Amino acid sequence: TQLDGRPGRRALTLALGFGATPPAAQRAAAASLRAGFAPTAAGYQAGWRRYLDGLSDRPAAAAPVARAYETSLLVLAAAEDKRNPGAHIASPSMPWAWGTGTIERDLPSGPYHLVWSRDLYQAATAQLAAGDRPAALRELDFILFRTQRADGSFPQNTTVTGRPRWRNTQLDEVAFPLVLAWQLGAADARRWAHLRRAADYVVARGPSTPQERWENQEGFSPATIAAEIAGLVCAADLARRNGDPAAAARYEATADAWAAAVQGWTATSTGPYAPKPYYLRLTKDRRPDAGTTYSIGDGGPERADQRAVVDPSFLELVRLGVKAADDPVIVNTVAVVDQQLRASTPQGPLWHRFSFDGYGERRDGGDWDLSEPDTGETLGRLWPIFAGERGEYELAAGRAPAAAALLRTIAGSANDGGMIAEQVWDGRLPTGAAAGGPLGSGTRSATPLSWSHAQLVRLVWSIEAGAPVEQPRIVACRYVRADC
Repeated sequence: TQLDGRPGRRALTLALGFGATPPAAQRAAAASLRAGFAPTAAGYQAGWRRYLDGLSDRPAAAAPVARAYETSLLVLAAAEDKRNPGAHIASPSMPWAWGTGTIERDLPSGPYHLVWSRDLYQAATAQLAAGDRPAALRELDFILFRTQRADGSFPQNTTVTGRPRWRNTQLDEVAFPLVLAWQLGAADARRWAHLRRAADYVVARGPSTPQERWENQEGFSPATIAAEIAGLVCAADLARRNGDPAAAARYEATADAWAAAVQGWTATSTGPYAPKPYYLRLTKDRRPDAGTTYSIGDGGPERADQRAVVDPSFLELVRLGVKAADDPVIVNTVAVVDQQLRASTPQGPLWHRFSFDGYGERRDGGDWDLSEPDTGETLGRLWPIFAGERGEYELAAGRAPAAAALLRTIAGSANDGGMIAEQVWDGRLPTGAAAGGPLGSGTRSATPLSWSHAQLVRLVWSIEAGAPVEQPRIVACRYVRADC
């Protein structure tokens, strides 16, 4: 049909068909057209409704954000590859230079179409909380059986077929499957054979990591060390269930040593932000009081003092049960991070990733791309995931109303279609910049980001439970709880 504005030529129905071959896709589209839009749409909606009806009943805590909660569940389900069960991608979108292919021309979809063990863990724990245990098991099995290397580690990321793409190692991505397996009670011998190799790798290679959770730094990260400790404590329990008390003792001894040392390795008493100790993003040398410098990346300072780089990620220590919410260094770091990284938006407070972050749009609002050190050409914006992580901390600290307010903040970060971006605008744009957007609205970062939606779902269920549902009880009972 030719659309030219004349009567009868002002509208058309577009059918998109998918198939293994062009003829198969055409047949699918033709069948939908023959059935008509209304019946096709109704059938599509009914399929998704059946999925939602098979989950746990929507909890009372979700009532203030009901639409965002349901949408988030659908986003998480949609992000699992249907030909490769358990392959849960980071995002179906292609932001910035990753979409234009200026960095990886052979992978135009960019790294967001890949599977990351860490992002998969976030999705799986949210789905498990919401009642989709089969999805969480599929995701664990994909990591264990489709991606594990011979040495027991897992690649930085893989394609949906399990083929490694970026080949570095991030030790939180090796540890999180151990935590997920414990949460699922997946202690059978077949899985344990893979989990044991991962735990042995953490013991042999930790606590320093070749890359921490933000991909571009090696060193001693409190967030990564928290995951390592939690993973080893969980692995110890799985080892005993599989008749290996010697391995269990080795894992626990390592976890205990690292738990006792993590503050001394990563919390500074000589930093510029507070006279009392506070946790850093990471240290390069386990000497947090030393002015060791490193290059931030993404156009940031080439010689940033490690004592001047903070990150909300230290709260992994609380969420995973290694440190108490009222630990004095934790409390002091919360205040420092709020002072340095928090910003107000119309929907509530949000946080930047870390000091000097440059992973975001350019100063004029243009797309992110690689830039030289010390140029400050790009600026990392605010991340909705931190509202979820902070909400879980507030629950651990006994402040449920604060957690409920942060839940509304995440939901309020969604766009008109209900999608929550990786980042939202923080107001740092020239006045009237056409390429930008209103404060608190989504940038052109990955949208939707599975992790953002997982945080919303998990915070809902944490509020319902009155405590973070992600936290492994066995870890908290070892280090912070007296009521076990």
